[in-house]
Amino acid sequence: MKKSLAEEVAQQLQEQIQAGKYQVDHKLPIEPELTREFGVGRSSVREALRILENSGIVRVQHGVGTFVVSATAAIEPLAKRLLAATTEDVQEVREILEVKIVEKAALNRTEEDLSTMRNFLDIRGEAANQDNFNEWLKADINFHTAVADASKNPVLAELYKTFTEQQLTKAIAQANSTPGALNRLTKLHEELLESIINKQPKLAREIILALHQTS
Repeated sequence: MKKSLAEEVAQQLQEQIQAGKYQVDHKLPIEPELTREFGVGRSSVREALRILENSGIVRVQHGVGTFVVSATAAIEPLAKRLLAATTEDVQEVREILEVKIVEKAALNRTEEDLSTMRNFLDIRGEAANQDNFNEWLKADINFHTAVADASKNPVLAELYKTFTEQQLTKAIAQANSTPGALNRLTKLHEELLESIINKQPKLAREIILALHQTS
């Protein structure tokens, strides 16, 4: 199978790290420099860095840069492990992640975060009313990802995004594919946003647990 541009960039960067061009604890060049070096777009560079992060080779520190943490990949990268995970394991990890995420989001969210969450929730509701499953699914994932960003814990947020890409989208699609299911949890999502707006972490925790129990 032919490798994607991102996979090719990730491989080349890993080879450079292993060759000693970039040492452990040293920072990689910024994204614009990497796009010029490899002749690819920024999205390919970002995906390449995420691949290396999932492999345990680099650490992405938002607002600071990307640092080398190891010259060799982890034995089994997170992305690969997620692909082989059981539904039960996925649901358990999802609940653990989202409980901590909503608690921190309720404490750390900004007005900009709230506006982003509200926008995605409005799109989600409109798509549910129109029974537009694909638009609904995209908005639902975007809403929960925005909540993760609002936690202001970059490790939590990136872990959640990786988890979403590998497993959550599929799991949510399977749980809500029946006709009329899209509006089933609208009220709980509205209550979740309200608890984050009002900075009520305990209530946010209770609501996300209720969402898991009814999904």
